[in-house]
Parts: sequence; structure tokens; C-alpha cells
Amino acid sequence: MTYSDGAVPRNRRTLYWTCQIAGWFSVAATNFVFALSSAEPRPATWKFAVALSVSSLVAIAWTHGYRATMRRRHWRALALRRLVPRVLAASVVLGTAIPFTAWPAWLIVFGSEASPVAQWAPPAIAAWSAGVLAWSVIYLGVHYFERWRQAELDKLQLVIVAQDAQLHGLMAQLQPHFLFNCLNSVRALIVEDPARAQATVTSLSRLLRHTLQAGKASTVPLAAEIEMVRIYLELEAVRFEERLRTEIDVAADAGGVPVPAMLVQSLVENGVKHGIERSPAGGTIRVAAWRDRGALRVRVTNPGRIGSGDDSTRIGLANARARLQLLYGDGASLALRDDDRTVVAEVSIPIAGTAA
Repeated sequence: MTYSDGAVPRNRRTLYWTCQIAGWFSVAATNFVFALSSAEPRPATWKFAVALSVSSLVAIAWTHGYRATMRRRHWRALALRRLVPRVLAASVVLGTAIPFTAWPAWLIVFGSEASPVAQWAPPAIAAWSAGVLAWSVIYLGVHYFERWRQAELDKLQLVIVAQDAQLHGLMAQLQPHFLFNCLNSVRALIVEDPARAQATVTSLSRLLRHTLQAGKASTVPLAAEIEMVRIYLELEAVRFEERLRTEIDVAADAGGVPVPAMLVQSLVENGVKHGIERSPAGGTIRVAAWRDRGALRVRVTNPGRIGSGDDSTRIGLANARARLQLLYGDGASLALRDDDRTVVAEVSIPIAGTAA
């Protein structure tokens, strides 16, 4: 699970502050041991303890502000070629700011024993810059690892959702009433129109093959998806005859845009099941797709209304929304609404490589 900058859970904040305090005071302890072993003549131990503790508190404050800046400016989302120069510059700036901010405390504690600025500044700046750089690498490394792990989890979840969509699609096609109606139509056509009966069997075979193969790829070109929609509607037209009318309008430049496999087909199936089947007079299933300001828009309309007590389409819609979220994040959407005795399902999918 990912979190926005303002929604960090309490246990993560606790872990951050634990690492922040323990890390910088560990640095202070290391410097304390080093200072006592190298200082000649050796000052009072408490002076080093106090001065280094103040330096650690200053480092905690500066790096906490540094973290806030990174979060506010979204450094964690930058590519390495843009991130590295920023981190190096920030490390030098903080590596200079920390010792000079803590310097008044050293003057108060050591008094006349304090070393001249020209003597301690260069090594102190170098040491603190290296410390801040190490802090940056650890902090950003943890977040990059979490993002990688979340991406892997999203991929796995997408595979599961896609397989679930394939299973539901296959089950929908293999429902006894669907096959029964198709076979009954074929049986009647064998005598009345043998050529059409053969074409119906071929269409049914192609549709089932497409359903079986749909889980092999997360997306397919819109043109291929629309072709399967046409086949499905042709099969249903054998059953509904004049009750089912269709209009498909796909812009020429939209056919190559990838869409989640079986997404449009599932919306059309819902339209037939909850619109045409329930209307004695039938109606028109309309499918339209076009490019619009860096996005692909797909609209499926069918006669009827959204029933407040009918939840049979909600699983399919939730499944479709989950796949869109995993593939495109918040850039994609799926909305369902009533519009003058018709139900309208609208999908918006961002097109890679285009400006919004």
C-alpha cells in the first residue's frame, strides 16, 4: 500500500523517528570515541558529550527539514539523473549548515579551548556532508525499495485480476442459457439457412477462443477488442433478431490504442443482459470510441435504467475499475450513469506518449 505525503501511518512515523534519533546519536557516539582518543591534551569528557549531543540534535532538525523538502518537491519520483545532482548539492549545503549551526554550543562548552574555525571547518564540512549523503542514500533507498516492492505486488494483483476477468468472461460465455440459445438458433438455421448456421458456429468458436486467450495479455489493441464485440453481437442478433440493433463507431486513429482485454466486451455483455433482454421492444447497443486530449474515450450505451436493487453488474464493474487502476493509476476512470432511458458506461484511458 502506498501513502500520500499527508497520510503516513503512525507506526511508520515512529520507525522514522526511532531511526533518526538512533542513527544520529550513533554518529555522535562514534565521534565521541574518536575525539577522546585523538585529542591532546584531553578535555573533560562531559564537554565532548554535550557538544556532540547538540550537534546530533542539530543534524536531526536539519535532516528532518531536508526530508520535508524532498517530500514537498517530490524528489522520490525523480529519475536518478535528476535526483543525484540535487542530493549531492543538498548534502554539501547541510554538511556546511550543521557544524556552523552547532558551533555556538561548542564555543559555550569549550570556551578558549575551542579550535579556530579555519582549523575545524574543512574536515567538519566534509564529514557532515558525507553523513548527510549516507542519510540520503538510506532514506531514498528505503523508499525506492518500497516502490519496487509495491510495483511487484501491483503486477501480481493485476495478473490475478486479469485471470479472474478471464474466468468470469469464460463462465459468462459458457453459461448454459447462452450455449443453449446459440445451439437452438443453430439448430433452427440448419434447416432454414445452412450457410448462416455454419457462420454462427464459426463465430461462436472464435468468441470462445478469444475468451480463452484473453488472460495471456493484460491489454489488446482496441481494434481487436471491437472485432470480438462485433462477433458477440452477431451471435446475439441471431437470438434477438430485430430486437437487437447495433451501432459501432470507432475513430480511425483509436483502433491501435491498447485497452484491457475484454473490457469493452464485458460492458457490451452487460448492456445486452440488462438492457435488451429486459426490454420487450429491444433497443440499440451503441459503442463509440475516440481520442480526446491525450486519452481514449469509450462509450457503451444500452436501453434501460440502472436498477438500485440490481447488483448483478457491480462485480464486473468493480473488476474493470480494479484493472484500470492497476494498469493506469488515477489516470483512468469508468463511470456508469442514467441518461434519458438509457444506461451509459464511459471509460477514459490515458494514451501513453501523449500530452493531456
